Amino acid sequence: MQNPNKVDQEEPQEEMLAWFLNLWSTVEHNYTTILAGLGGVAVAILIVVFYSNYNSQQDEQALSDLGDVYIALFEGRVDEAIQQSQKLATEYSGQRAGKEALIALANLQFEQNRLSESSKNFQAFLDQYPSDELFDYGAWSGLAYCLEAEGKFSEAARKFQTYADANPNSAFAPVALKEAGRCYLLAENREQAQVVFQIVLKKYKDASVARIVKGELLMMGADVEG
Repeated sequence: MQNPNKVDQEEPQEEMLAWFLNLWSTVEHNYTTILAGLGGVAVAILIVVFYSNYNSQQDEQALSDLGDVYIALFEGRVDEAIQQSQKLATEYSGQRAGKEALIALANLQFEQNRLSESSKNFQAFLDQYPSDELFDYGAWSGLAYCLEAEGKFSEAARKFQTYADANPNSAFAPVALKEAGRCYLLAENREQAQVVFQIVLKKYKDASVARIVKGELLMMGADVEG
């Protein structure tokens, strides 16, 4: 027998799917890089996370509110997106929606060169929320990119390296080391850059960034196996 409640249960999901597909179309046609170091792939992941993790009516409202942030962004209303994400980070503090709003806020502030505010909110994210590999690396890298944007290349490199040292099994560890090496080169510290690049080839030889790192080492005149 057909479940008499089936239509009522599916209608909200269909509405959410329509919202998601509409937003995804907007992303594909109007996306501008907003996430420090992660770019379009991260935005795609974030949208999928939003859609797949909100099920209750309350959560659907949170998703709708977060959607307003990104729609405003994609339409070029950046100041409005920042104001809305700041509001949601407070309103949903301690909840998943607040977590995602806070990381969005920090990234938006970074893109607007509001580095002090951005750094403060990246750190607030790390302080307030439990570890989540994707978002955790996003916040760590955000802090590092803020330092780099301020010309503090050695500090930025150490921030990336600290993440890799603390999270050796993370898929982002070799990426962080690659970025650490890049920042050490900006700081004209070729010796330390070579050290972290060699770590990538030794510990993460199958990582996608290994080829890039190998190229960097060859340009530096370093000995590279294989």
